[in-house]
Amino acid sequence: MSYIRQAKLQPDSLEVLASVSWSKAVLAVLSQHKHSFSDHVCLRLIRQTITRKILDKLPRVIQEQLFQQGCSVVRREIWSAVRDFRTPNMWVPFMYVFYQPEMKELEMPALIRSQDRLTVLDLLYNLGTPHGHQANTLKIKIFETPNISIEESYVLKRVLRGFRQLKSLILWKVCDDAMLQILGVTCHHLDNIDIWKSANATDTGIRMFLGLDAERPFRVCSSLTKVAIKDTSVTDLGAFNLMIHCDNLHTLQFSQDTFLQQLLHRISQNYALTKTVFQLRSLFLQVNKPSSLLHVVRSLPRLEEVTVWTSLSQAEDLTAEDLKSLTCLKLAGLEHASFLTDMVICVGSQLTKLCIETVQFDVDVSLIGSHCSSLEKLSIINARVTVGRQNQEEQAKFYKLRMIYLYLVQYLPVINMTNKSITTGLHYLLSESPGLVSVQAPGSFLFTDNCITSLLAQHKLASLNRFVISQPVSIDHRTVPLTEESVRGLHRGCPGLVLLGDLKHWHISPATRRRIIKKYSNCHFSVPVALGEF
Repeated sequence: MSYIRQAKLQPDSLEVLASVSWSKAVLAVLSQHKHSFSDHVCLRLIRQTITRKILDKLPRVIQEQLFQQGCSVVRREIWSAVRDFRTPNMWVPFMYVFYQPEMKELEMPALIRSQDRLTVLDLLYNLGTPHGHQANTLKIKIFETPNISIEESYVLKRVLRGFRQLKSLILWKVCDDAMLQILGVTCHHLDNIDIWKSANATDTGIRMFLGLDAERPFRVCSSLTKVAIKDTSVTDLGAFNLMIHCDNLHTLQFSQDTFLQQLLHRISQNYALTKTVFQLRSLFLQVNKPSSLLHVVRSLPRLEEVTVWTSLSQAEDLTAEDLKSLTCLKLAGLEHASFLTDMVICVGSQLTKLCIETVQFDVDVSLIGSHCSSLEKLSIINARVTVGRQNQEEQAKFYKLRMIYLYLVQYLPVINMTNKSITTGLHYLLSESPGLVSVQAPGSFLFTDNCITSLLAQHKLASLNRFVISQPVSIDHRTVPLTEESVRGLHRGCPGLVLLGDLKHWHISPATRRRIIKKYSNCHFSVPVALGEF
């Protein structure tokens, strides 16, 4: 009972209620046919009857809406491997009865029983012969492990040949080199692919997927924009082949602890020799040589989001032109404040999102405010926050800042400030950000009711809809010296406020907290936001 959230209840539309009722009625019928079957006679009969009497009379758009709504209802059904192992997962008969090859999207959830997986794959193969499926999006998550039977692997390959219109594919855990080749030959419009945890996918499979050894490369080389190869056997060579040959590839996701350094070295060496540039828009940079940083950045002129982990003291020779598309910057593991200074001076004016994490120096928020005039989101994690001395003409203002997220942050006392009422870095951020919507931060013993009152008097918090002040980062486990007075003031001064907390860390007794909750009867309680929301 430490969070107050405004209750906003929006009833479902009549259309949604009708589709849910339809799905439940259908599931009630299908539940009577959850038996071990071999020829699926009963399901075929149900499929023919429903198709002839109902679905054929509905537009295809409505048919697909009913199918997708039914899938979401089925996925909420609890299936027990112990209790229900001898009967099919309810999704299987539902899929068997209602799926049509004209549908544009299909997601197959995890199925524990091999019989269920084979039933679904056989159905897809039969319906896709000879004209194929029209799906643009396919998500295959039915396999729990990469070790599938020979029969399942064979049927899955036949199924993939029938999805010729795919633009988005998720094929988790079981993708191998042969499947990659099939996809490269079959899918001429593939825009993104995710083969997470497919240990049997290798660099050879990437070559086969792209058609590098064919008479001419496959069409995926020009259509692909996003590839995810996390936890696979693809190395930096395969990743580099994707970057070299996929002209429009802007997102490449891979496990950073596997071949990051080797890939960065390849990119740096390639730029030093050929000046080749790539289209990637995001990258994790762990570099400790000025030349490597410069070469990698200049080979990726369209970077929009970058994470830099480095021990460099300066960003030597780096210019705003090198990072002209950058809007999101994350700096982590830095050892020198001068590198942060160089980066915000270089690209601060174009940033909309800045995250600083686990640095070995004090973070001067006034420096950030002076150079990051377009900043909308600021996150500082595991660091000390201070406010530096400023000249009047360099007065920082976070005019566009809408979200502040501070975690494991300590505030150093503010000195040499023209405004003597500013007590902490948090108070400073709140006072200089007129458009704030969301704040989550640890408190301080210097952040009091008077601070809240002065901010409200100046209308600094008028736009807030989320205000969470948690326990101060201190060894003596102090509470934040905010009382019921601040609760009342925030509710009066912030008309859009929907979440307020964490009251258990404020100077409010449990009995008073309960009384506050009872007083604001239109509120209920919520849980804290998850770490890393930024």
